[in-house]
Amino acid sequence: MRQNDIQLHEYRILEPDSNDHSFAQDRRSGSSQFASSQALAAAQPEELERRLGLWSGMAIVIGTIIGSGIFSTPSLILDAVGSAGMSVVVWILGAAVSFCGCIAYMELGTMLPRSGGEKEYLDAAYPRPRALLSFLFCLSSIFVCSPSALAADSVVTGTFFVYAATGRASGHSEWIQRLIGVAVAVVCTLMHGLFVRGTIRVQSALTAVKVLLLLLVVSVGPVVALVHGGAGAASQSFSHAFAGTSTHPSAYSSALFKVFFAYSGYTALNYSIDELKDPIRNLPRAALGGLFATAVLYILSNVAYFLILDPEAIRASSTAVAGVFFSRAFGEAVGQRVVPVLIGLATLGNVMCGMFSASRVVFEAAREGYLPLDRYLGSISGFQSPLWALAMSCVLTVLFIVTPPPGEAYSFLIDIGGYSLWLFYGLSVAGLLVLRHTRKDLVRPFRAWNVANGITIAAALFMCIVPFIKPESEDGAIPYWAAPTAAVSFVALSGILWYVQIVLRRGIELSYNARNQEFK
Repeated sequence: MRQNDIQLHEYRILEPDSNDHSFAQDRRSGSSQFASSQALAAAQPEELERRLGLWSGMAIVIGTIIGSGIFSTPSLILDAVGSAGMSVVVWILGAAVSFCGCIAYMELGTMLPRSGGEKEYLDAAYPRPRALLSFLFCLSSIFVCSPSALAADSVVTGTFFVYAATGRASGHSEWIQRLIGVAVAVVCTLMHGLFVRGTIRVQSALTAVKVLLLLLVVSVGPVVALVHGGAGAASQSFSHAFAGTSTHPSAYSSALFKVFFAYSGYTALNYSIDELKDPIRNLPRAALGGLFATAVLYILSNVAYFLILDPEAIRASSTAVAGVFFSRAFGEAVGQRVVPVLIGLATLGNVMCGMFSASRVVFEAAREGYLPLDRYLGSISGFQSPLWALAMSCVLTVLFIVTPPPGEAYSFLIDIGGYSLWLFYGLSVAGLLVLRHTRKDLVRPFRAWNVANGITIAAALFMCIVPFIKPESEDGAIPYWAAPTAAVSFVALSGILWYVQIVLRRGIELSYNARNQEFK
């Protein structure tokens, strides 16, 4: 038996052996025995198909990572850190930390090869109080992290479609962008729910659009800067690259939230391992390969932005940096009408990939008994999709799109989701170190470096502490402490919900997984 088969053996459904004497006798025992075997087959748990290979898995990783972040956040990051040089450094730092986190998650994913991501890792590492941390993660992911990120990407998709329609990067109604964002979330949900295989192909095609767009940015930047006199912008950006750099830690916390938001997505396959073919082999290849390709494109794209646009032009572009870049490079006809549509399609692809991952967390949490209505939220539709889980993710995303106050919604959505995300990133990687001591029996086909684990935990501590430090200046309508306070408050509230759902209502004992345990 291959190592992959040994590792996945405990997750397989046992089938009755047709050569077994007792089974053969049952077949001859008449209609009552036949009815009994039919009931047994009906009771067996439904499983999602393993339809993702190496390339389709890598396409999901790249498609989930490349979203609105690289096209929209450079202006916010420049505002935070103060200089072009430090902006590029922050993107490089973000790539390094993301690689460390990805390496740690590869050990976790191949050691515990089951869908659910942090839910599985926290449950294994911190078994007491029973399922507390995995429950807190699931609720934070389902109700805060995933819908806030999906909402941010959906709104940016609307921004670029409106940009293409009007030819203006700003000055149009924010509610038009939000309504388009709502439509994007609903369309992605329906596609994943009703056209599973076709949607995977669409995701792969949109991932190709994203990569081609970034390759275009990387290649066009230096050429246009030299041919059309954009070298003046390059001179302003890099002649005194670090002039005006901020020295306040809260500035870097704000900037890193945006950078890590842009890099987030390398864990996408950890939430859907049950659908990945040969996961022990393909998970590390798809995740690390996808992250590496994206990181190179991100860093070079930021350099290209500064070659064409001076820092003031980038600040003025708000969340439409890429649109302004292409307008400067190709002129208004192409830059303001054609390219924004392609960028909108690229960010729509990110919503598609994110909705896929978010629904799988809902699906697994419901089957584990963490959510009420598990009979629906943990079910598989006739279209071979978790349709109810997708619908719940969509509703929550729409709520995040329409409820934040106007003006600073995008930044606030990134911050509130990023805080919760880093809290559980740190706990999961710390749990990896715990499992090395408490579960030495577990097979570890992939082993993360201790340095990578330490860097990830240190980054998580930084991202969880610094947001509460008052910044040098506070000009926005939303207080600096609003996002982290909201995230922490939700986690605390989830502790009360854990007591109700897990302790009082005995959710785990009565869950779908518990009812079908005899088939595991």
